[in-house]
Amino acid sequence: MTSRKIEHVVVLGAGVMGAQIAALLAGVGRTVRLLDMPSASGAAERASLGLQHALAARPDAFYLPEMAERVIVGTFDDLECIREADWVIEAVLEEAGAKKNLLAQIEPYIHDGLMISSNTSGLSIAELARDRTSAFRRCFFGVHFFNPPRYMHLVELIPGADTEPELLEVMHDFLANELGKGVVRGRDTPNFIGNRMWIFAACDMLQRMQRFALTVAEVDVLTGPLMGRPKSGTLRVCDIVGLDTVAHVAHTSYTGLEQDPWRDEFILPAFYGRMLQEELLGAKVNAGFYRKGEVGIEAIDIDSLVYQPIQPVDLGPLQEVLRERSPAQRLQMLWQDTSPQGHHARQHLLAVLAYAAENAAEMAGDIVAVDQAMRWGFNWDLGPFEIWDLIGVGEIAQELEKEQQAVPDFVGKVLRSRKPQFYSEVAGARTSFSPVSFQLEPWQPLLGDEVKLDPERASWSNDGAYLVELQEGLGALVFSGKMNALGPASLEAVHHVVESAPYAGLVLCGAGGVFSAGADLKHMAGLVDAEDWSALEAFVVSFQRAIQALRRAPFPVVAAVQGLALGGGCEFSLAADARVAAAELRMGLVETKVGLIPGSGGCMEMARRGSDDILSAFNTVFAGGFSSNAFQARAWRMLDAEDEIVHGQGQLLPRAVSKLQELLLSNYGPSASHTVRVAGDDGLALLQQALEERLKAGLIGEHDAVVGRALARVMVGGVGAARAMEEQAMLDLEREVFMELCATEMTRARIEHMLKTGKPLRN
Repeated sequence: MTSRKIEHVVVLGAGVMGAQIAALLAGVGRTVRLLDMPSASGAAERASLGLQHALAARPDAFYLPEMAERVIVGTFDDLECIREADWVIEAVLEEAGAKKNLLAQIEPYIHDGLMISSNTSGLSIAELARDRTSAFRRCFFGVHFFNPPRYMHLVELIPGADTEPELLEVMHDFLANELGKGVVRGRDTPNFIGNRMWIFAACDMLQRMQRFALTVAEVDVLTGPLMGRPKSGTLRVCDIVGLDTVAHVAHTSYTGLEQDPWRDEFILPAFYGRMLQEELLGAKVNAGFYRKGEVGIEAIDIDSLVYQPIQPVDLGPLQEVLRERSPAQRLQMLWQDTSPQGHHARQHLLAVLAYAAENAAEMAGDIVAVDQAMRWGFNWDLGPFEIWDLIGVGEIAQELEKEQQAVPDFVGKVLRSRKPQFYSEVAGARTSFSPVSFQLEPWQPLLGDEVKLDPERASWSNDGAYLVELQEGLGALVFSGKMNALGPASLEAVHHVVESAPYAGLVLCGAGGVFSAGADLKHMAGLVDAEDWSALEAFVVSFQRAIQALRRAPFPVVAAVQGLALGGGCEFSLAADARVAAAELRMGLVETKVGLIPGSGGCMEMARRGSDDILSAFNTVFAGGFSSNAFQARAWRMLDAEDEIVHGQGQLLPRAVSKLQELLLSNYGPSASHTVRVAGDDGLALLQQALEERLKAGLIGEHDAVVGRALARVMVGGVGAARAMEEQAMLDLEREVFMELCATEMTRARIEHMLKTGKPLRN
């Protein structure tokens, strides 16, 4: 791998995409110059406004507002700064002329090692570089971030004909490992891979909508989870993207794909044109296929363009399909359905699958890239070629022939091969059928953490967790189950690993991209409803002992936290010797939302971490919230300054292993301290005063105040002077107060409401 680094970036264009790309880069520690057109006075007002919009964006563009300090605003008069840059990314208006004019201005500042990209969503890279020098073309390529760039996983990397391969490798590595993106390499064709496939699918469904008089609700139900796609289906996505933007993407495909036999598919139906004329452009004007009416969400009638309350869709036999949890099973059941709705869905699938097979060579030269683009960019559960294999290549080909549609040549090659599948695996070696060579070629999926944590490799397991050896002497305890909720089996697994597992170091993590959503609330609610207080207290004691056993283990423990680390999951993480966190971590002690307090060391650990500012620590726990990202969790002191935050896919587990090795090399030993510095009476007075002020101002309710007073009592160590308090005494106090709150009617109502609705109750 090349040693080139990307440290200094210039972003040209401070619109929505440019400013949010700048925010993303600042979030991974890069210095960014954000430039735009100068105002009449020559000031950087446009860039400053773009930065302010990024700071106000929802969802958040910046991990923390202070990260905006890494973004330096300027104007296109400041292009001299490119001489010090490693990467320039152009993100101005999606119009070839504007982009070409700006790229021409960059050329005098090219230097050795510079990379230049356009963040175009589908314009020709060759056309944008047509009038540039050979030196420019060698360092120029497309990098297409999807919107919003922080949250959308897919990035398309589009080389030009003359792009230096080494620069593509540098960029691929940076996007994947520094930004954590799923990178696919497309070819320089209109709309590349993701947008081309999506706009084809959308246009096909829009035409069927007109041809068969389908309603808005019917289209989105048929093209949502039934097909392994998001609930937003087709038309809600059009509203979110903007009907004018969708029309632009369709027009780009139609005009740019002159030789495409499917070209007419990109012609939007007449009703769509009338919606554009009436400026029914989608969510940005609250009027597209849907709108928010006075009594709820309404859908448009495409004949009259009048909005009406959404009518439930009678799916008939297909209603049972929606109850199936497996996307693969749903697709197979949908394919076999003989109802009119099933027929429409099957015909649409046929068109999409045939289009993917017909154009894979042109779009990507690789079926894996096509599937990953649709999974990562549009949240399809299965990519087109995975669906071909799922249903059966031969069966789909027969259906095409039955409908008098051409079977793509590529499919014919697959059917004549030794194993008529697009993907194969023999003796652990994965292959995919190439649309270019028509041969099976090696394919290795991205090695994410889930590969190494495969439960098939478990050396021990129960219903709540399993053990996997990572390498000699190092293992992982993996919480498992629904949202990795922590019940008796999970706690038993912790004791097993501490007492019996032959490891010198342990990674604590969760299955399925989630650390843990916390203690098993349903299990606790059953004990509360039965008023089996002894069993409930025994469960809390067991929870406390499991966490302390891990904290006092004879080997180092590193928590690899991602997804959700809530409640008891957060408490386990706090007790580890160190943590490695995914950047988009949602972490928090959320117990107050159900009228409780952290009962298994969370109060103790936050009091320890906030001993210099007990009010801030109390406020964090009392709020019962969870972080929007790992940087916020660090600001809340749930992560230490030394805890590593990673962005790259598949980096979490390797970095946790590296941290374990560092601890082992430092002659690790469990902490000798068994006390916590508590604030005592003075701290309690401070916290109670803050609570009373909130209650008086109407910011909290009476039961919130009850919970807050109980929490305050625990976090200051009860009555007495400020002192060093024994850990066990503080844990006993946590458990005592936790049990008191469980017995209150208000808390019991909150627990019941949370289990029923998934939302907190204000009572």
